[in-house]
Amino acid sequence: MSDLAGAWRVPAACLVLAFALLAASGWCVLSRATSPSDGTVINIGDQAVSSKAVVIQKTTDDGLFRAGDEVVSINGTPVRDAVAAGIGGPAAKAGDVVRYELRRDGERVDVAKTLKLFPIADAVGKNWPTLLVLALILIVAAGIFTARPTDPAAQAALLSSALSFITTSGSTHFQLEAIDLVAGGQFWRWYTGEFSFMLLWAATLHMAIAFPAVYNKNAFRKQVATGYVGAVVLYGLMALFAWQFTSDPLGRFSLLGSPVLPVLYTYPLLILGTLVVRYRTAQDELDRLRMRWVVWSLGGGALLYSAFFAIPEALIGRTLLPSELHTLAFLPVPIGVAAAILRYRALNIEVVVSRSLVYGLLSAGTIGLYIGLVSLLSLLFPPLDELWQQAAAAACVAVLVQPLRSRLQSLINKRLFGDAHDPYRVVSTLAARLEETRTPNETLPALVETIGSALRLPYVAIEILGSAGSPNEHVATFGEAGGELFRLPLSYQGELVGQLAVAPRTSREVLGRRDRLVLAEVARHAGAAVYTARLTRDLRRSRDNVVQAREEERRRLLHDLHDGVGPTLAAISLGLHACRKAIGPGSTQGELLATLQEELDGAINEIRRLAHGLRPPELDRIGLVGAIRAYAKAISTRADDQGVTIRLDVPISMPRLPATVDVAAYRIVSEALTNVTRHAAARSCAVRLWVDDDLHIEVVDDGIGLPEQPATGVGLWSMRERATELGGDCVVSAGNGGGTKVRATLPLPKEGG
Repeated sequence: MSDLAGAWRVPAACLVLAFALLAASGWCVLSRATSPSDGTVINIGDQAVSSKAVVIQKTTDDGLFRAGDEVVSINGTPVRDAVAAGIGGPAAKAGDVVRYELRRDGERVDVAKTLKLFPIADAVGKNWPTLLVLALILIVAAGIFTARPTDPAAQAALLSSALSFITTSGSTHFQLEAIDLVAGGQFWRWYTGEFSFMLLWAATLHMAIAFPAVYNKNAFRKQVATGYVGAVVLYGLMALFAWQFTSDPLGRFSLLGSPVLPVLYTYPLLILGTLVVRYRTAQDELDRLRMRWVVWSLGGGALLYSAFFAIPEALIGRTLLPSELHTLAFLPVPIGVAAAILRYRALNIEVVVSRSLVYGLLSAGTIGLYIGLVSLLSLLFPPLDELWQQAAAAACVAVLVQPLRSRLQSLINKRLFGDAHDPYRVVSTLAARLEETRTPNETLPALVETIGSALRLPYVAIEILGSAGSPNEHVATFGEAGGELFRLPLSYQGELVGQLAVAPRTSREVLGRRDRLVLAEVARHAGAAVYTARLTRDLRRSRDNVVQAREEERRRLLHDLHDGVGPTLAAISLGLHACRKAIGPGSTQGELLATLQEELDGAINEIRRLAHGLRPPELDRIGLVGAIRAYAKAISTRADDQGVTIRLDVPISMPRLPATVDVAAYRIVSEALTNVTRHAAARSCAVRLWVDDDLHIEVVDDGIGLPEQPATGVGLWSMRERATELGGDCVVSAGNGGGTKVRATLPLPKEGG
């Protein structure tokens, strides 16, 4: 019970913290919306102010402030003194008139500005890219956390999304204004956003460390803690430097008021390095496939932000793209995480992410569609202030939303669940795939692969029923089994021939009614294929048994001839020779005995020839490799002219081969070499043998090659027959550089087979 409580303590704390951050972001929005504004912008990106002067960054709409103006004093108080005394002061009110002393082009300029409420709607509208990215991040993160609250990656995703909201509402949407230095507490709202931005980089590092799986929990906790503490330490070091070595109040404030600055130049590279290291040390290939999406999204987003916004602003004082677009650099992040989940089933939460993506993309599409229609109507009927114009835009959006939702749902469901909604499409795909198979051995693997791919199932297997008392035999599998398997019977003409076993898409999911209906339809058509495969398997086993029995019978006959008939005939030959010696030469009886001995010697030679045909004795005496070497040496010296140079590339030692295999291999090599010396007119020939799961033979010569219409002689037929009867193949073709190539594959028995 205590373990269960401990397991849920972290998710609960994470959820509370996320809600607290979201509540704080709401406070930031409310605070900014109810406070007065002078319309200026003085922060340089994520830096509070310039270290030399408080400079207006943008020209205001009323033209009172221009870009490049330096704020010297506000209401008579020099800004340096205000910064030194402490940021902020008594709150101002909308309608107050504030006097500014500016330095513009080297001259003193006095400006009186009447404060107004901050234009919250305009600020939010200008930052629509940020809203789009945040919506996708929050939807995906919430979906992940809802499905897997105890997963470290889900917790990191939720914290990152919550921190991104407070960062945006604190400082991204609402910039720092000149009035904030001397009145109210808006600077601390901006500072809260920047401090959260610093923690957001640490949370992004947290996500990089946690995704897609945590292999060592102790090391993971230390790394995550170091990531968050390290960000604060970097800020502390910068603050210590500011206090110790910066005497100018404005220069000190530019560092103290910008907590994210040191993190911006270190954490993007640290995140990228972490992703690369985790990718290279991932424990399996599936984790690497998941990591690729996150590496490109998180690492790419960090680099894009640094390249187009952070670094240019630090070097040349401005960003390469409008600052409102900076969050688009991180748009690949939710897309990359969702793609890793959808495509490679990271975290096993496809259903939740499917729905999240549908409504997230629908929301984004609806917003974009509405903005586009409003913009179009504004161009056609300016200004867009009539009720009918706004109603027309809303009506168009309402009409298009439902088809858009249906299309999105269809696309994402197809990505997640394949063609489960269309059983006949699955059957059609299966039939087309089976038509492409060339051999019976490919049929069942193609069948399970097609079912698994079409329905997005992690595991599919076909089991052929064993004989009475024996377990079912797995003859084809796709993917890896996980959780409880669902089995459907496979029958043909009323006879049960096997079972189709499938795993649900996640360990916590059960197959729905639609999936079961599709699988039942597929099983009805797959029964014939399984029946055919079972017949082929039984036929192959019968053939193997016949071949093995024939070889064993040959062995028995060879031993009988060698140990029984051979010695008897040799003894008779010796007896005849002794009789001839006793009778002496010149007699009729002696000539008769000589004739009998010659006939007996001929019979002995014929028996030796028959015995050699049953099984070459060299195989038992010196093995397959030695027998091939001996035959190659003998045949190369008997060839015409200067002979054929035969090069052998064979293993130093061969595994123990079945009698049927080594005889077939020896016969194929010897027949191929005989053809080379008799018909190829070759100067050299290469013989290569190697063993993996099967025994492979390759004989290549540099002769005249095959005729345009080659005749199938006894030798070629014999080679193919010997390979085929063992379940292998033998192919005679033209060599790459001319000549002829003979390539044969002889299957070897597998363990447990």
